[in-house]
Amino acid sequence: MVDTEVEASSQQWQRQPRSRWRRLAMVLTAGLLAVALVAAGVLWSRGAFWAPVHVDQTVDASFTVAGPPPDLPWPAKGQAYVDVEGVGAVGSSGPADTEVPIASVTKTMTAYQILRDHPLAVDEDGPTIEITPALFAAAKSPLPDESGIAMQTGERLTLHQALLGMLLPSAGNMARLLATWDAGSVDAFVGRMNAQAQALGMAHTHYADPAGISAQSMSTAADQVRLGETALHDPALADMVSTKAVELPLAGVVTNTDELLGQDGDVGIKTGSTSAAGGCLLFAARSQVGGFPVTIVGAVLGQPGTAWTILDHAETAAKSLIQAVQRSLVVSTVVHSGSTVAVLRQRGHSDVALTSANDVTVVGWPSLGYTLAVSPGRELNVVSTLHPGSVVAASRLAGS
Repeated sequence: MVDTEVEASSQQWQRQPRSRWRRLAMVLTAGLLAVALVAAGVLWSRGAFWAPVHVDQTVDASFTVAGPPPDLPWPAKGQAYVDVEGVGAVGSSGPADTEVPIASVTKTMTAYQILRDHPLAVDEDGPTIEITPALFAAAKSPLPDESGIAMQTGERLTLHQALLGMLLPSAGNMARLLATWDAGSVDAFVGRMNAQAQALGMAHTHYADPAGISAQSMSTAADQVRLGETALHDPALADMVSTKAVELPLAGVVTNTDELLGQDGDVGIKTGSTSAAGGCLLFAARSQVGGFPVTIVGAVLGQPGTAWTILDHAETAAKSLIQAVQRSLVVSTVVHSGSTVAVLRQRGHSDVALTSANDVTVVGWPSLGYTLAVSPGRELNVVSTLHPGSVVAASRLAGS
């Protein structure tokens, strides 16, 4: 009995060291595994187990259209500014940041704000406006020689008709009627106009009335071009300003005061003339350059002359600028189809040439610069240096 207990005790003593060695081995194994994982993580981060990808651009980062800058026929007096939408300003003349009266060009903002408050589709009539005694009184002109159209109490017009009545014959009484109908009063509407100008970044613009009869409705050519480009993005407004004539219930047929409409691709936008403002014109022209659509937007302000000639002088200056810019525009190929634009480099693998899937072409004028950059998504983007926020051409890159 005693021998049996001693033997059992001896066997237990022999098993204990082996158990400790197993535990020690497990601990050491776990520790080594942890060290190995840490080391593997470091090596992974350094690219030992995977191949980091780098896209190295090989095409020049800049491109300039060959030739001297265009010499445009800027008016001798007043202000002018011309922009090719999405590309940048071709140039300007006069004191660019000096605010000047803009006469009925003001009605561009009036129409834009009305359509912000009451959007219309192209050719949609919109709500009916009944000319109440209050609206009729608010529409009356403070000056005997202001442009206007016939209207009477009880007359009913659709919003589309009212806007055309304001824009085409440049009716000041219709501008005040619409302002009062929209905001409750002319002053309240003018506040909306100025808030909208701020929102659009028109830093040198202040409106004092919705018709432009006040000499305190002031802006610059550059600010009005900014508004003009924005206004053309509203299809209904773009359609209205390019309308030559329309028949209204009481006024009959009214015609557009813009004599350039339809010439050289001209599509509007708004005329203006007063003794304080001189001849003014916010204009736009659409054309094709090498098969690519182009929109030119410009403004001419403060053109001198008599009451009967100032608007003609503004239109003549605008026409010369449109034609000169159109002649100056050229199509340039920045990158040819199949050209290597960048190289895809990956450790442990052969370099891969990334080529343009198509010709990359831009519309511009001599001396205009562009920047070329390959995006992380392997796309070549071309941007005008004058309009860095807009990609004017792009191409997907393919590996070969």
